[in-house]
Amino acid sequence: MKLSKHITMNSISPTLPISVPQNTKEAYPISVLENVKQKLETRVTHPAIIIPSPLTAKLRNVLKGLLMNKPKLRDIYPLEAGDAMPGIDPKTERKIVLSDKVENIFANPLVKTILDDRENPSVRKSSYDVILGYGHLTVDEVLSKVLPKELSEIPSSFEVVGHLAHMNLRQEYYPFKKIIGRVVLDKNKGIQVCVNKTGTIQNEFRTFPMETLADDRKLKTRNDSLGLLVEVKEDGCRFQLDFEKVYWNSRLQFEHRRIVHYITGKERPTNLKKRCKDNKEEKEKLPEKIIVADACAGIGPFAVPLTSQYENVEVHANDLNPVSYDYLQKNAKLNKCANLKTYNMDGRYFLRKLDEENIHYDHVLMNLPAIAPEFLDVFRGWKVDRKKRPMIHVHCFGSKIKGDIEVVERCSVSLGCKLDWSKDEVSVHEVRNVSPKKNMYCVSFRLPDGVKHVDPIIKFGDIVAKDDANDDCDGAIEPATKKPRLS
Repeated sequence: MKLSKHITMNSISPTLPISVPQNTKEAYPISVLENVKQKLETRVTHPAIIIPSPLTAKLRNVLKGLLMNKPKLRDIYPLEAGDAMPGIDPKTERKIVLSDKVENIFANPLVKTILDDRENPSVRKSSYDVILGYGHLTVDEVLSKVLPKELSEIPSSFEVVGHLAHMNLRQEYYPFKKIIGRVVLDKNKGIQVCVNKTGTIQNEFRTFPMETLADDRKLKTRNDSLGLLVEVKEDGCRFQLDFEKVYWNSRLQFEHRRIVHYITGKERPTNLKKRCKDNKEEKEKLPEKIIVADACAGIGPFAVPLTSQYENVEVHANDLNPVSYDYLQKNAKLNKCANLKTYNMDGRYFLRKLDEENIHYDHVLMNLPAIAPEFLDVFRGWKVDRKKRPMIHVHCFGSKIKGDIEVVERCSVSLGCKLDWSKDEVSVHEVRNVSPKKNMYCVSFRLPDGVKHVDPIIKFGDIVAKDDANDDCDGAIEPATKKPRLS
């Protein structure tokens, strides 16, 4: 009887490291990890000293930096068979286990002083065998032993979103993805579910297909949804979201904070308890009212802190994704945001709507990196009468070499007039590295006077993003089109 490949993979008794299977499109089951756990055990002999029990607390403190210090293992043990000294009750002594990383540790001045103590002549050298197994190893240590050596690197990095770990595994790791996910959960107790990105961003909502690698949640979804509801704490605010249906990137937390501080000119403690203690939960009062238009607001990483932590800040926050819009409203209530108005429509029509309603915004946020600069054509022909031109903040991707010049030129093309670095207060901030050849930037500038002399666009066409299909980076690949519509 011929066994199926699936049965073959389940019934094997693997060696370490696990080999690359003949069918690389099939993933090893979790049972394979269980089968090799015992093979991960190693016996390590550590140096130790035997001391009188009454000195345990004192000497443990003295030797603090020289102890074994292994996860899930103690540094103090009762004596073993063969350790006892004639004439001394072994129950009155203890063994302190020392680090095996320090060369000739018995010659260390601290250890030598203890061994040479004439008041305690029974203090003596010893050793202790430690058995290190799966429970004592880190993610890197387990995967380096389990995965084949021919793989390019150990895939142990991931993004943490609440109780969720988000990985972006390359194709070569496909046969081992369930094992990797299981190890990540086992070694990170605050994480309950591990997901893997399986494709590029494919729609106008910046969401991407994903799969569950390991799941320890008690309540699991029974429909087509992965049920990835999480809560994230960032900059003293709480955000609820469905990671499968909205865009969120925890790596951008410092950029969120930077923009908030840029707009308000004020910094507040990021620790929620400290902020409440120091400020008695009062909002920071700004001398003048600031109005912000957030055209691609998502679930509110800019809008929520601006309106929950500062007075005299009014934010008009918009997102095309109806799920993001729902969570934006939920997060506004959750954080007791005042002066936050929400919209669910295309970004360019949103800005036109504010102009028509005579809402004079001081700052415009466009956080849609692949195509945000192309949205700037909404300002062509802009003739709103104001004393001060609004500040525009555009997040976009650009090359590592001369990327600042590239992204400013891209903004100028879309505006229909050239940006003047001095007159228009142009600045370019490098946000983060997204791939070997690409960075994410934020271009900030005053809306140039030149847009007044450019013919306005009556009907907006589709915006086609550059092909980023070869970029192995999270969030670098955006939808091919962004169709304008009113909701």
